[in-house]
Amino acid sequence: MLIGSYRHQVDAKGRVAVPSSLRKDLPLGSVIAKGMEGRLVIRPPEEWEKVAGHFELRSDTTKAERDFMRRLYASAREVELDAQGRLLLDADHRRWAAITDRAVFVGLGNCVEVVGEDIWDGEEAGFDQAAYTALGDSVSVRAGSPPAGSPSPA
Repeated sequence: MLIGSYRHQVDAKGRVAVPSSLRKDLPLGSVIAKGMEGRLVIRPPEEWEKVAGHFELRSDTTKAERDFMRRLYASAREVELDAQGRLLLDADHRRWAAITDRAVFVGLGNCVEVVGEDIWDGEEAGFDQAAYTALGDSVSVRAGSPPAGSPSPA
């Protein structure tokens, strides 16, 4: 399972070591692409296939979907690690995720997000126990119950 957060140095060529605890669950064929909120997302092959299956060009594909697909697929790269377990982040990916000298890898269960350390630290600043609880309450779903804040069924 892809879990935890890890900070790693990015060298002058844009190479960063993928944490070994994440690397073991990212098999050959994993894909890195731009993600939401200025993140990069590394997906194992089966997860990338789910995304690719959802975004296929069809006769009824809307312009917004086509625009998104162009950007998603254009940013996608197969993950290639060198002998030291380092991933080369190209300049476009580094700009997108505001990655300079350090990157933060965050396991999200089925994929890994990568973002610049300054962005991560800025988001974490002020995120205390109360904020964590409030966020959890707003997204939690109890078995058979609507999400918090949803209208009750009539």
